Amino acid sequence: MKLVVCIASLGTVTLAGGPAHADDLSYQLETSVASGYVARGIVQYAHGDDPSSQNTATVRIDHLGPGALTFGVWNAVALAGYGDQPGTALEIDVSSGYAFGAGPLAITTGYVAYLYPSHSDDAPLDGCHELFGTATYQNAYVVPSVGLWVEPVRQQGVYLTLGGSRDFGYGDFTFTPSVSVGAAAYRKYLGADQFAAPHLNDVTAGFASRLDLDGGVYAAARFSYAIRTTPGALMDTEMDTSMALGGRSTLVGLIALGVAR
Repeated sequence: MKLVVCIASLGTVTLAGGPAHADDLSYQLETSVASGYVARGIVQYAHGDDPSSQNTATVRIDHLGPGALTFGVWNAVALAGYGDQPGTALEIDVSSGYAFGAGPLAITTGYVAYLYPSHSDDAPLDGCHELFGTATYQNAYVVPSVGLWVEPVRQQGVYLTLGGSRDFGYGDFTFTPSVSVGAAAYRKYLGADQFAAPHLNDVTAGFASRLDLDGGVYAAARFSYAIRTTPGALMDTEMDTSMALGGRSTLVGLIALGVAR
């Protein structure tokens, strides 16, 4: 599989009217272990059951105009067969986003990039730059969402998602089932010289649970079942066929510990 590799640069934030107050700053740190790593229905490791350590760090600055600015770093490290992974043994994603509301509508725009320090010799380190926009409609029932990721440099295409989720609270527990459908079109699919006409890319169902503890600490468990619906002509010839549905279906479980303040 040709792998997408990206790098990001973050700008300097100037707060109108002076420095931010302490109440305007918040952060989240999370560390987790997952039974595998799947992104947009595509298994990122040599095998669907290669475990992964996945970690998140974000900083949020509120009251910047009508919204909030967030900087984030996310990484994944293969915990099995590190040297045998197809350039994805170590991944670092860097992102920045601006979120604001308009009544029940919550909108986020930003930039995300992916860096693979152990990239394959035939894959560039700087392989992908995505601009994105997402929107959700808050209500007491199912929360619909839509997202668009535009990659103008390497893959030269778009990825679109439509989904829905619902939070259920019970004391300190929160349970969130979700479902999403992704579609894509690229001039250079996965960074290669292969044209991908508009197509249904993946279908994913998820279930997340979270237990809030004292001091902003929380524990979480998440599960996702993804089906890759990419046309056969775009599928990898060396894909892991030990997975269900001819290598197209993957179940991933994750446990996490974090703090959000």
